[in-house]
Amino acid sequence: MSYYGTTINESPTIVIQAGAAISAPAFLAIKADGTVAGAGEHALGIAHPCNDEAVASGDDLTIQIKDIGTWIAGGAVAKGAELASDADGKAVTATSSDFIIGVALAAATAAGQRIPVQICKCGYK
Repeated sequence: MSYYGTTINESPTIVIQAGAAISAPAFLAIKADGTVAGAGEHALGIAHPCNDEAVASGDDLTIQIKDIGTWIAGGAVAKGAELASDADGKAVTATSSDFIIGVALAAATAAGQRIPVQICKCGYK
């Protein structure tokens, strides 16, 4: 048996199929089933900015699963804070039993701001 090229996908993004219709998926936390992550839920990664239009169930959805990405804040967060998803797939400071999706590389002073994050999927707080 021979292999051509690397057997490891080194890309920070993958394409999955949306598990439900999402009106504006870019910069939201997305679960492995292609739906928006709820409060404290495990997420596969953050929807890539190329997903700037609504998607229907079954449409392709590009997800950033590692490295430094951008996430919409669901409220104020401090630089260096461990981040989890709120009920709408936005970044909030992780609390007990939340799944940590990333670490804030800049502060957000209000909901709706886009902040850089190190996607780490660090497990549960």
